[in-house]
Amino acid sequence: MKEIKYGVLLDFYGDLLTKKQREALDLYYNEDYSLLEIGEHLNISRQGVFECIKKGAEHLEHYEDILRLYEKNLQTESVKEELKQLLSKCDDTLLEQANELIDKL
Repeated sequence: MKEIKYGVLLDFYGDLLTKKQREALDLYYNEDYSLLEIGEHLNISRQGVFECIKKGAEHLEHYEDILRLYEKNLQTESVKEELKQLLSKCDDTLLEQANELIDKL
């Protein structure tokens, strides 16, 4: 779950990181590269990659603590699912229209 969370945090806040941090985190969390592979790709040591990922993840957590975009996104998805369950008891036409509106959220 944590790896998925960091991938989403990277989507939200990645532009606020340095290019190297963003790239290292993307390769690590989204592409499942090893520290060695990332180091070869970025031309830095394995230890440098570790530090880059650690600092980048700390920054992502800091931005989330302040802005709460990930938390709000989870809440929105939860509400959308609840609405879909409630609407499933409605007639087909209303259900289709409501689902189209929910998908726009």
